[in-house]
Amino acid sequence: MNDTTLREVGPARPGLPLRIAVVTVGAVLIWVAITLANDLLFAEPGGRGNLAHWTNAGIAVVLGTALVWAARRYLDRRPWSGLGLTGPSEAWWPLLVGALSWLLPAALGLGFALALGVSITPSVPASQIVLSLVLLTVLVLLYEALPEELIFRGYLFRNLNTAMSAWLAVFAQAALFTLWGTGLWVLTGGWEVVAERMPLFLGMSVVLGCLRVVTGNLWACVGFHLVFQVAAQALLSWDLFEVNGVDTVMATVFLLPFALGVTVAMLFLRDTGSWGGRVPDPSS
Repeated sequence: MNDTTLREVGPARPGLPLRIAVVTVGAVLIWVAITLANDLLFAEPGGRGNLAHWTNAGIAVVLGTALVWAARRYLDRRPWSGLGLTGPSEAWWPLLVGALSWLLPAALGLGFALALGVSITPSVPASQIVLSLVLLTVLVLLYEALPEELIFRGYLFRNLNTAMSAWLAVFAQAALFTLWGTGLWVLTGGWEVVAERMPLFLGMSVVLGCLRVVTGNLWACVGFHLVFQVAAQALLSWDLFEVNGVDTVMATVFLLPFALGVTVAMLFLRDTGSWGGRVPDPSS
């Protein structure tokens, strides 16, 4: 008797709403655990490569991956491959497409910003900038890009797309991501952060969901997410550069990728994706 037969004769798997709820609540609990770990370490959360930042990254990637693995095995009873997280030999191209989908519009935005009088000058030696960027890239990949994409554009989008068209699934996962991310910020920063954080989470998750549809591969979402957060943290919070004209940078460098990123991905792939119809999640 093979695995498919076992699935067919076993008890019915949980319904879609329960599976979505379990994984969403699991994601909340993981990041609450990260906050508690920061309290135990008496450290500022995610602070510029300190012990708390590395601890956060370890907890996020280990528990986030474990959550999705357990959900696929015991709730979905479907193979890991259905999530669109391909192996290394197939991952490099969608990862690059995702990264370039952010970098190219950002470069255009940087040109506009410099023309408008913005200045960005190094605050530390070049060797320290390079080392910090390498460390920051690893931290963002482990702490944010990989676990968040695996949960939201991987598990949740895949399950939602079995019950609704891709464009509806994009907005459904975006709503879940926005509630999750904004809720966590409210817990730590109070309700005054809602006006700033909710539009950011909503816009980001819609664009990432669209990239998931266009490319059909989760690594594209990881690539876009990764370079966005590395650039944002390097310029704005790691004290590597002195930025004169932050508001202009936000309105150009960081806005254009959200407006043009999906179009750039379509041009690279010469494909617009499949937006209509539900996509089955086969058991083998």
